[in-house]
Amino acid sequence: MSYLLEYIKEIESGNIRVGKELASVLNALKSDMDNPIYLYDENPGRLRINFIEKFCRHTKSPFNGQPFILELWEKAFLEASYGFKIAETGLRRFNEVLLLVARKNGKTTFIAGIDLAEFFLSSGGVDIVCASNTNDQASILFEEINNMREQSRPLRNEKRSKKNIFYIYSPKNKNKIKKLSAQSRNKDGYNIEVGCIDEVHEMVDSKVYDAIKQSQSTKKEPLIFIITTEGTTVEGFLDSKLEYCRKMIKGEIKDIRILPWLYTQDSMEEVFEDPTSWQKSNPSLGKIKLPTYLEDIMNKAKNDLSTRVTMLCKDFNVKQLDSGSWLTFADLNNETKYALTDLSDTYAIGGVDLSSTTDLTAAVLLIIKNGKKYVVPHFFMPSELVSKRVEEDKIPYDIWIKKGFITLTTGNQNDFSKVTEWFISMVKEHDIRPLWIGYDPWNSQYWVKEMEDAGFTMEKIRQGIYTLSEPMKQLEGDLKNKNVIYNDNPILKWCLANTQAKIDLNGNIQPSKLNSKLKRIDGCVALIIAYAVLTRYKTDYENMIS
Repeated sequence: MSYLLEYIKEIESGNIRVGKELASVLNALKSDMDNPIYLYDENPGRLRINFIEKFCRHTKSPFNGQPFILELWEKAFLEASYGFKIAETGLRRFNEVLLLVARKNGKTTFIAGIDLAEFFLSSGGVDIVCASNTNDQASILFEEINNMREQSRPLRNEKRSKKNIFYIYSPKNKNKIKKLSAQSRNKDGYNIEVGCIDEVHEMVDSKVYDAIKQSQSTKKEPLIFIITTEGTTVEGFLDSKLEYCRKMIKGEIKDIRILPWLYTQDSMEEVFEDPTSWQKSNPSLGKIKLPTYLEDIMNKAKNDLSTRVTMLCKDFNVKQLDSGSWLTFADLNNETKYALTDLSDTYAIGGVDLSSTTDLTAAVLLIIKNGKKYVVPHFFMPSELVSKRVEEDKIPYDIWIKKGFITLTTGNQNDFSKVTEWFISMVKEHDIRPLWIGYDPWNSQYWVKEMEDAGFTMEKIRQGIYTLSEPMKQLEGDLKNKNVIYNDNPILKWCLANTQAKIDLNGNIQPSKLNSKLKRIDGCVALIIAYAVLTRYKTDYENMIS
């Protein structure tokens, strides 16, 4: 029986769940089997399936060394990719296949098996390329192919295959498996029969794809596999390719040479409310990917933005931006007040975010007392810019100035000496002594010397995603638990509300104000910098205050 028809039958009977996009494609393929302009031959796909299951072995725990037995969806995918032919010419129909599947469903291992099948089953002189956005990612796929080759005694036989630092090659028929990435200096001169592009979600352009496509111009049956998860890159290569494929699925575009095979959810709601729908984006759920993993990460995602963005994107193929609202108003709002006299005779940690012109300059003192974290914020602004900022930003800087939340500096640029004076006043007038003061080294050289001459210990904190991610997450948790008491300062509250979380695919976050140049986040950044210093000197600080 055809694996493709068996797969469709399992879906129709309800034993397997897929999203509407893949269901539509499968229904069209089923109809095309009876379309006279096509021929359907199970043998090319079956040949590759048999090769993979007979000769290929897993290389990673917990399946290391075990035979590579393909899932039904993988068999159906291979059979459909190779099985359809144009009746008039007898040549393979599809020259491009896009597989969108969530992470940890055996994707890279699957590509490795496909590449090895092509390498050993193809006629002589064939170049097979494993490509990705970066050299490192392309190397991951290349090494998986080679590890799988070395796991199999028949495949690693030196009469059949060898490896050097550049490629895997066959001494007998001169076939080669090579690497290619967007970072490769020379993308021309290839003679590619089959190209496998892995993890295209980070590609901002089509250079790698174009290089492979152009190298196949003399081939009668070229083939490109594009295999990836969703990503956060906006208007990149994957976005344009998915947009094209989705127009095909809807019937807005007719292109018989591309096969879109998309494992996607039908709604955001079902991700959170219907665990049985998770199979739509995770076809190997329960076989390779564990349901308990998704359950655990789902629980964490309900309370952690970075986890939620990464989970939706990588585990359910729901497109996400690399930023989002960091906190709700309920998260950040804390109307608890304190008097500065309550904080006298304490050690603190300082944080500063300097700006020369339009933005606020922000300084904070962070004090841990009775299990709570008290924040004393203050802001600085050039006097000549107040009217303009009030008019353009529609923000009551003038009122905040009158209430003493902002200190004005003369002219149209901030005078950082006023920041020094504020820290000195906190020591002399309120006996709040900062042990360390964190700062970003940008634009701070002379001010740092002034602060050191005044007796303060300065700590350099660069504003990067790896430096600020963990402190920002700690601040998020403290705010949500109402452990941060900032005297209901309206400017700091406004800065917290303006802050978005810029997130990478590893779940690291940093503060951002991507939605508007007019929104200020300086107070939040200064507080995160103070948290970064606290993280660095947590034990020392706790010993001092105890």
